[in-house]
Amino acid sequence: MRGAWNGWGGWGKGMGRIGVLALAVTLLGVGVDRGVRQGVAGSGEPRGAPSGAPAFLAPEGAPQALQDGPPYNGKFTFVRIRYDVGDPGWGLRGLGGGRGRGGGWMREPPWAHDYPRAETNFAKIIQALTLVDTYTEGYSGRVLSLADPEIFKYPIANIIEVGYWNPTEVEVLNLRNWLLKGGFLVIDDTRQDRGFEFQNLQAQMARVLPDHEILLVPKDHPIYDSFFRITDPQALLPPYGGHVPIYLGIFEDNDPLRGRLMVMINFNTDLQEYWEFADAGYYPIDLSNEAFKLGVNYLIYALTH
Repeated sequence: MRGAWNGWGGWGKGMGRIGVLALAVTLLGVGVDRGVRQGVAGSGEPRGAPSGAPAFLAPEGAPQALQDGPPYNGKFTFVRIRYDVGDPGWGLRGLGGGRGRGGGWMREPPWAHDYPRAETNFAKIIQALTLVDTYTEGYSGRVLSLADPEIFKYPIANIIEVGYWNPTEVEVLNLRNWLLKGGFLVIDDTRQDRGFEFQNLQAQMARVLPDHEILLVPKDHPIYDSFFRITDPQALLPPYGGHVPIYLGIFEDNDPLRGRLMVMINFNTDLQEYWEFADAGYYPIDLSNEAFKLGVNYLIYALTH
């Protein structure tokens, strides 16, 4: 069942399809206030954001640095990896370089896409469905750079839109040490119609773990049965359509059968997009349910392995 992913040509040896079981999760009434993070062009703060919430500047200015979030408190806290994007003229996420949902200009850097509604909604789900002691105040998450030693206090972290990610040598070293010490990294929102993203991910992970390959996560891997039994994660259509989700991973000793899964890569899909709008009626509730189920399984697997 192992085979290295070679980018756009498909799998090497041993590719297999992942199978399906949909278990309903009742999410209505669990989400956060629908007003949070639905900003309008030219406003200094997302409409309905809690008092003191980090604000994004209008398109003519660079985004204001976001608050790091709560200090370490022993509770599960969603950690979002912040990275430097250099010149603010980058790509479609650049200031003035793309248009947000509803016609407003995007005002967040790529690492902050879906922030903070995704983590706030996810924390509510974790609190409602599991016994994991979860931080749910404010935006329910923390924003950290991989250069920050605080990262070693958290067993799970998330990074998105990795086509723009170019870690420094310090960040590369910290991420390598964090993963080998037991950290679990989730990479979300990367897909084949932005081919540079996966190519950049391969290049950067080769710096972080030069002796490891990006492999298929086997259909019977424990991560699909750690809380919910998910027999076909590929059945969850991506929010932007047009692709088949593929779940890739980096394993200890390059062994997908016995090695600990250290990095989970959601390729051709975007779970956090579903999380972000789970309480807003933007996507069908059953799709949001499935996206949350995968997130819950990732968390439980990471905490038990």
